[in-house]
Amino acid sequence: VNGLLKDFCPEEPRGKIFAITQCLREGIAKELIDSSKRKTIRIEMSRFSKRMQDDFGMKEEISTWSVDSIALALKLTSEEEVTKVMKKTSSRVIEQRSEHLGRRTFAEKSNETRAEMISANRDELVFVECGSFLMSDGRGKEGHSHELTLTQSYYIGKYPVTFEEYDRYCDEKGTRRLEDENWGRGRRPVINVSWWDAISYCNWLSEKEGIRKAYDDKGNFLDKDGRTTTDPSKVFGYRLPTEAEWEYAARGGKKSKGYKYAGSDNPDLVAWYTNNSGSKTQEVGQKKRNELGMFDMSGNIWEWCSDFYGGYSNIRKTNPFAFDGSRRVSRGGAWYSEVFDLLLTCRNAILPEKAPYYVGFRLCLTIS
Repeated sequence: VNGLLKDFCPEEPRGKIFAITQCLREGIAKELIDSSKRKTIRIEMSRFSKRMQDDFGMKEEISTWSVDSIALALKLTSEEEVTKVMKKTSSRVIEQRSEHLGRRTFAEKSNETRAEMISANRDELVFVECGSFLMSDGRGKEGHSHELTLTQSYYIGKYPVTFEEYDRYCDEKGTRRLEDENWGRGRRPVINVSWWDAISYCNWLSEKEGIRKAYDDKGNFLDKDGRTTTDPSKVFGYRLPTEAEWEYAARGGKKSKGYKYAGSDNPDLVAWYTNNSGSKTQEVGQKKRNELGMFDMSGNIWEWCSDFYGGYSNIRKTNPFAFDGSRRVSRGGAWYSEVFDLLLTCRNAILPEKAPYYVGFRLCLTIS
């Protein structure tokens, strides 16, 4: 169905095609037919639309359009009735948006923002509310920390991207699958992936959902108008987290309990590392989650960040991003690491063209 929609409706954004496909996958068509027999079709359509918003993070106008389109195709409603509902939905959305100039804060739209979302490739992401925190100096000395502020809330991967997800990308693109070192694929984190491979996956996913891609061919950030920017809060496609976003999320954001590792002071509870990994990666999600519900942020694999590696300053910063250098930052430690590498204060630097068997990545998406 997804392929047919792309062939016969090339003018429609991919986000809408994904929405209709997802509705069909969830059995909405059958449920609409059943509800029409009970003569509760309009009430049920509204309920199904809300369900798609809650379960998949769809915008109200997209979920309403998708459910109405399916009902219309099944001849369960009329074009006139659909048009009337869509006008009502659009005017409500415009009214909500006009209440505030620019972007709304989390507090202003908290009733719309889901705690988790799922991408078109079935990557799972969790919500991180923006805020301020003391970022480490990279040597584990909190006394040398500096204050950073993130002004935009974002979603970040619940798990690192797995072979299961990355293999679907390779198959769709027609590229060779990455080696797994004979450790297994499936739900193990993808490895042997360069920084360039990681951002290519991010751009592919953005295009799959019909949203502006986050990177240009040189690895620069792109804003919503396709212009290069050094402000990550203005980037709305799927991307790698900045180093600051990664550490803030790993620490638990506003729910942080001040742990040394992501979710505990005991590394064995949260991390696969030299003491327990069996000298290889392990399937994601088996250890304890952190305060925000993310897994494997300490251990298993180092995770690429968007930033170039560089020294820290003691100046308070807002939405920091290091856009100049030669090596890219990776965070979190890996299956071979000693406990020091698992600390939330530890940093690593790798050339972006390198694709080590101990490095993977996690998705990030700014909330616009």
